Amino acid sequence: MALHKLVDDPERCVDDMLAGLAAAFPHLRVLPDTRAVVLSGAGGQDDAVGVVSGGGAGHEPFCAGFVGTGMLAGAVSGSVFASPPATHVVRGLAHVARRHRGGVLLVIPNYTGDCLNFGLASEWAKRDGIPVESVIVGEDCALLGTGKGSSAGRRGMCGLVFVYKIAGQLASEGLALKKVAEAAQKVIDNMATMGFALRSCTVPGSTQLLLKLDSDSVELGVGVHGEAGAKTIKVAPASELIAEILNPICQTLKPAKGEKVAVLVNNLGGLSQLEQWVAVSIIHKQISSWGVFVERIYAAPVMTSLETVGLQVCVLKLAENSWLRCLDAVTSAPGWPGCSLSIPPTGEHKPEELVAKLEDLDIKESGPELEHAHSQLLLHALETAAKDLIQHADKMNELDSGCGDGDCGSTLARLAKGILTKLPTLSIKHPAKLLMELANLASITMGGTSGAVYGLLFSAASEQLRKVKCVADALNFLEHIAKSWEEGLRGIMRHSKARQGDRTMLDALIPACEEFCKAILEGANGPTALAAAVLAARKGCASTADMSANVGRASYVNETHLGDVDAGAYGVVVWLEALLKAFESNFYHSFCSLC
Repeated sequence: MALHKLVDDPERCVDDMLAGLAAAFPHLRVLPDTRAVVLSGAGGQDDAVGVVSGGGAGHEPFCAGFVGTGMLAGAVSGSVFASPPATHVVRGLAHVARRHRGGVLLVIPNYTGDCLNFGLASEWAKRDGIPVESVIVGEDCALLGTGKGSSAGRRGMCGLVFVYKIAGQLASEGLALKKVAEAAQKVIDNMATMGFALRSCTVPGSTQLLLKLDSDSVELGVGVHGEAGAKTIKVAPASELIAEILNPICQTLKPAKGEKVAVLVNNLGGLSQLEQWVAVSIIHKQISSWGVFVERIYAAPVMTSLETVGLQVCVLKLAENSWLRCLDAVTSAPGWPGCSLSIPPTGEHKPEELVAKLEDLDIKESGPELEHAHSQLLLHALETAAKDLIQHADKMNELDSGCGDGDCGSTLARLAKGILTKLPTLSIKHPAKLLMELANLASITMGGTSGAVYGLLFSAASEQLRKVKCVADALNFLEHIAKSWEEGLRGIMRHSKARQGDRTMLDALIPACEEFCKAILEGANGPTALAAAVLAARKGCASTADMSANVGRASYVNETHLGDVDAGAYGVVVWLEALLKAFESNFYHSFCSLC
């Protein structure tokens, strides 16, 4: 049986963890009402670039443990194994931007939720005039050649820490934003990571292991979220297991004889110190046998997977002479495992706090304004959709359980409950502003991938609708709604690798939008067009039962575990059907002049 966690409340454990980190390291502070960790102290503004990153909790000391001079200027944590919401990211980003006039580099782990939430935050920040560049880190080589995760790309692993150290140091030395981004990308292009696990982990609030392994089995190419890896093999001596992960790294990097490398050995959280240092000895010996020079080797828990018993190895080719200097530079980041003792004996080792209280997003009332009767219809439709999402939450969780999370329904239900709570104060008369409020609400209440997807959908649709100066008639209004829906989809796909056919909510949402737009162009009224959209969404949702997942965490899962139709696509059908029900009801006919 898996062990219980030493926490008071699983729902608050991440906040308690961050409070403990700030208590132990007073140079760090957590921004109020967020999970953004920044540098405190007396430092004023400077012209340097600030580096910001983040991701789900459960990987400590990643990511907040790498906030410090010469590394990250800010880090944003999500819930356990879930991406932070874009609203928290943009607050941390804006705080750092106030202190670093050179702009902000976002270092994003290559996971769907992180890409979407950090992408949405960058859009908001750029809109507010903040210079932002982004790099996406995906250096995992475990799944190369297997076909798994081919669309999603390589996963971001412990190599992120090499990016933080080198980019953070170059930024502190005054390198311009674009140059720091280019340097970070070059680091990404010159490293590879792979690992294994002997035992998986449990998340707070559960005693079920995320990955069940027999006592004599080892999972090769394991990720950092408890998900399965490339294959399962029988347990073997440490030297043999380590060779199993170092060989793919060598094949990926193809280092030349005489090249210099730095190595990071990442304890996944539950490996004993004895085993860790045994592994370091073997790793140093085997990598040296490639004919390369191991200039630095670091070992510590840097990006853990709760109490997973295992390790990862990241090898970085030192393609630039400055990189070794950056790795050796002193940092105040508590999680960085390097120090003066990491340098061979022959080597040489050489603010008043600005608290930025960010107000809520400044959402102006622009775009078309609805008459009272029509706004009441929209209010009724929103309420109906929210209640139906809550009603179908268990079904969606069941559909989602094959991907490992099983929380799609709960996530959409949180948004629905948020809508019902905020219903009296939402800007129902101003659809463009309402959509932006829904984007903000989705980001706050949902979090993770779903929060970012819906945030991008609503945000981009809002921007399109804000451009409308006047509405000629009801049909013209519906044409603008159609265009906004199309722009919302484009907003999602600007920051997501997901496309139609990848077994996601887009498989229901895209055909629904296409049929809605087609019906409007043919002169259909609102309910007729919406009915066409619902039929298309149902058909698209049903088609996902026969699809392979190509993006998101589901893309790393064996297809036999995926279950029935995609939970996200099912959710789209639920709220579209609810909207249609509201518009076709007797309530609609009282205000049919809208359409």
